[in-house]
Amino acid sequence: MAFQPMVSEKNAVNRESLVLIAAAIVIVGAVAGGAAWYEGRDRRAPASEATESADMAALEAQVRTLQAKVAAEPADAPAWRELGRAYMALGRYLEAVEAWSVVAEMRPGDREAAAAFARLDDIARARGRHQDQGN
Repeated sequence: MAFQPMVSEKNAVNRESLVLIAAAIVIVGAVAGGAAWYEGRDRRAPASEATESADMAALEAQVRTLQAKVAAEPADAPAWRELGRAYMALGRYLEAVEAWSVVAEMRPGDREAAAAFARLDDIARARGRHQDQGN
């Protein structure tokens, strides 16, 4: 004869109560955590905007440095690649196309240039400014 623990009705109720209490704690914690995040996000916004502004300023400085570098060394494909990346990060897409075109011309089959062109094509389509659309 196999051992079967006796489960009383009282134990079953206690288990159900524990499950309900645990679920309530999880729900209250999630709501409280969400509320704390929601209230705290407004306080963090100025700091993130300041960080973003500093990042953009650093990218603009990097662009000026890279522009000078490719002007002095037009065959420097890595500098053109960095310039293309910086232009894309700044949202200067027409200039990014020019930089990546130079990379693709110097290094046919360059995978990063091909990926950049695909990304630029997606951006152009999303903005409704693609050649296929007559704009």
